[in-house]
Amino acid sequence: MYRNAKTICQPDALLLRTYGHGLKFLRAQAEHIGKETTSLRTSGFEIVFPSMLNEAKVIGFDLPYGIPCWTEIFALREKKIKRIPVEMMHSVHTTMLYSLEALQEVVQWKRILKLQSRDGSFLSSPSATAAAYMNSGDAKCLEFLTYIIRRFQEYAPCQYPFDLLERIWAVDTIQRLGIDHYFKDEISDTINYVHMNIGEKGVSWGRDNPIPDVDDTCMALRLARLHGLPVSSEVLENFKDENGAFICFPGETHRGISDMFNLYRFSQISFPGEEILEVARPIIEQYLQKCVDNNQMDDKWSLKKALDKEVARALRYPWNMSLQKLEAREYINHYGENDVWIAKTIYRLYNVNNPKYLELAKLDYNRLQPMYKREIKSILKWWTGCGLNDPFVTRVHPKAAHLAIAATLSDPEFKECRIAYIKSTSIEDVLEDLFHKHDSISDLKLLSQAVKQWNPSLVSSLGLKVKVIFMGMYDTLNELAIQASNAQGRDVFPRLHELRMGRIQYYLKHREIREIKHFVSWNEYTENGKKDHGVAIRLLPAMFLMGEILPDNFLQSKMHEQLSLYLRLLTDVRKYENMMGAETTSPIHSYINEANCTEEEAISHVKKMTEDAFHELLKEYLKPRDYPHCRRLMFEHGRITRFFLGDNISSLLAQREKINDDLERLLSPV
Repeated sequence: MYRNAKTICQPDALLLRTYGHGLKFLRAQAEHIGKETTSLRTSGFEIVFPSMLNEAKVIGFDLPYGIPCWTEIFALREKKIKRIPVEMMHSVHTTMLYSLEALQEVVQWKRILKLQSRDGSFLSSPSATAAAYMNSGDAKCLEFLTYIIRRFQEYAPCQYPFDLLERIWAVDTIQRLGIDHYFKDEISDTINYVHMNIGEKGVSWGRDNPIPDVDDTCMALRLARLHGLPVSSEVLENFKDENGAFICFPGETHRGISDMFNLYRFSQISFPGEEILEVARPIIEQYLQKCVDNNQMDDKWSLKKALDKEVARALRYPWNMSLQKLEAREYINHYGENDVWIAKTIYRLYNVNNPKYLELAKLDYNRLQPMYKREIKSILKWWTGCGLNDPFVTRVHPKAAHLAIAATLSDPEFKECRIAYIKSTSIEDVLEDLFHKHDSISDLKLLSQAVKQWNPSLVSSLGLKVKVIFMGMYDTLNELAIQASNAQGRDVFPRLHELRMGRIQYYLKHREIREIKHFVSWNEYTENGKKDHGVAIRLLPAMFLMGEILPDNFLQSKMHEQLSLYLRLLTDVRKYENMMGAETTSPIHSYINEANCTEEEAISHVKKMTEDAFHELLKEYLKPRDYPHCRRLMFEHGRITRFFLGDNISSLLAQREKINDDLERLLSPV
């Protein structure tokens, strides 16, 4: 399976001479080296392999030294040495230190010792350090080599330690498999350790390695930020070449799939004003999409089971519209428990790729299926009891929304929260649809009055549809208020009723504006967006049931304002695109008129505002604050809404079918 340069990178010369089959193997495989991409070669191969061939030629081995592909590798060696000349190699830390054993004829050993790492090694490489020791007799080199021998006894790894790389990738793997809730303390300790070792220039695979790489740096920054720790994206300036393009190592030219993928993932959680990430995101997205489309997915640092599918999935479902358990379901399929990593040799990281992780992930995922099904059964019973299962009353269906919140807050202790969330959001969807489509405004005004007085008798004269919807809303809010009051230790009905009245009045006002074709100014629109109570009435009943005692002013926060504004912008621009501008009272039309711009420019502007609002929301969410469960629900509600709105490329029908297929997979065991 791995018949390429990896398997022949560093054969021992004496063994090759002693055993003729070694030379036979090299002759047979010589041409294959030219058929593989440079990404499928071990680290430093273009430096080490020519050096080995020169030594073999001196010894007198009969090998095809002049074949074109080997000649090309010699040319690559010369090119790299010119890019990192000998004088530079002795002055600053470069990746050439990783391959000192192949540069012995040009290394000035006394000078090179000043570039040792703190642990006495040269870039954590035992072979490079051994070459330095044999030529200098340095005591620190010997100390490192002695430690390696005592630690590993009969063998030596190609590089050591891996303490940062292994920790970073282990945490990321555990989180993506959806089993991180079993290791909360361990993950917290690990992230703190990594955060403590983030240097001014970035992060390397080991704490004593002085040369950072963009892959581990972006992974470390992303994980630290998502755990509420302060990090700066400015460190990424160290990974730009003279043309401003991102590269893996400072001073190098290589950029690979994993490097750019983790840069893309970090860019998705940028904070407002982080220009370096804002500029990088579309460029890297385009690069990755091109690699996927052209099937150019060979990675420099690993042989993964399904890296192409991982990247394609991340491009299709960006982080701001991903649902945790649904992503875990996909990653379980993509995860390679036997994946191997590439350095000077092929190696494994058992704390990253481990069959036990996969076994636990499947068990954890499958244990939720019965719970999901019981909850759906309960919700459908409530829905039918309200009379809302009649298609002549409403087309809204609560099943998909339940699966979405279940994919987000899957913990069994949040069962009551999930049920309350789906009841509140489903009722809200029905009311919003009613006020948008119902023929009679007078009916809607009477319904609004009934809500204000909380008096069902006021709607007794209305049609069956309106009465069913009112009673469904009335009974559900009363039920949730009792449940929430018991959980909070105080009567919360007045607060919920106040929110219900406010939202109904908003729907009525919006309908009246539409009827008279009244335009709202753009400034008025954005200010009203921050005050929109739609978020509160959907979320507060569920928040009351999350085990946190909330103050009355909990939703009077910047996070609530940002979430409201984000959802307002997001839904309105998507609605405008879906209706192809047919709704003349759309705020997009207001912006076109006020800014005197084209439709395309207006949509682009509003989308940029939407993106900025999301990243401002993210920044607020990640600030260390009280009530973490409720804040999480607020943030995840934004991602759920984004998930259901899909993209503006597919048809509405195609989007709905894809969403339903994705959500149904939650009920399928792995």
